[in-house]
Amino acid sequence: MGIPLDIFSLYQLQNPDAHCQHYLLLKVRQAEFNNADQGEYDFVAQMADAKRDALLKLYSTIILAHECANHHEITLLGELQNAPIGDELYQEVGKLYVDLWVATTRFGHPWVVMGTAANEAAFWRAIAQDEELAHFGAISPASQYHAFLLTENDLLNDI
Repeated sequence: MGIPLDIFSLYQLQNPDAHCQHYLLLKVRQAEFNNADQGEYDFVAQMADAKRDALLKLYSTIILAHECANHHEITLLGELQNAPIGDELYQEVGKLYVDLWVATTRFGHPWVVMGTAANEAAFWRAIAQDEELAHFGAISPASQYHAFLLTENDLLNDI
């Protein structure tokens, strides 16, 4: 069985002409699936993608539109399909800003490790202490982002 999995996706929304950029962290859950059934995997992956698309639309048309009326290009900066560092990222409901450290991995784009920490040194210590995240071969230095966090549960709640 493929286990249920939280997927964290970090996006940059920017308008170079308006000199603005915003960061959005999405947390969606991919359901468990039967490894022997490609159709079932495809279905749960499509469901996770649909939740991500709905959250991007929610953020762009409702939340960001109140902060910045410009059109924004959306770029996926990275994705983590594992448990990140930091309690703030385990919220069931988002709608808050988090200061996020992100490092690329030996697997290339879009795979990253991420988490919250007081500073970059604390982030790297936490990565080194987490066997699963250390396995990804994160590459120094890490970048810090002030990102708005939305979870799939935010689709069910009024914004």
